[in-house]
Amino acid sequence: MSDPIDIILGPDNLTIKVHFLNEDYVEKVYLMEQASYPDAWSKGLFYSEINSKNGKFFIFIANDNLIGYAGYWLANDEAHITKFTVAPEYRRKGLGKLFMNYIFKKAKQDKAKEIILEVRENNLPARLLYEKMGFETIGVRYRYYVRIQENAVVMKKILDDISIEE
Repeated sequence: MSDPIDIILGPDNLTIKVHFLNEDYVEKVYLMEQASYPDAWSKGLFYSEINSKNGKFFIFIANDNLIGYAGYWLANDEAHITKFTVAPEYRRKGLGKLFMNYIFKKAKQDKAKEIILEVRENNLPARLLYEKMGFETIGVRYRYYVRIQENAVVMKKILDDISIEE
């Protein structure tokens, strides 16, 4: 694997290497996706993110293991989070907040002024995390998750208060 684009320090001094998604990790990302979501993305969708001109897709590696991934698309001054996942065995340890702050910083570096996302209406742990991180509910997309017939809550955060200083 290529050199990381960033190294961030996680809870308990966990060293996390951040890479852009590449072919070597699509299978691992796909398997984590399948384990995490009833409406998982296909492998093809992940492959399409590798060379996306409209966004970025990051993977988070610790001790040579994939522990999470996140991506966003850019449109004008808005970043739209497409995927945000922490590996099941690493959840509830502060990594969601760490990874989200990383996404905020990267999106702001890309000149985004706000960031939006959709989250399953019944995914209360994720919704609580997003609310704690300053997202506000701005709407509902009815039956957005077609395969599972679940609504999506649309949330937005203004990035004005996010520092991009190193």
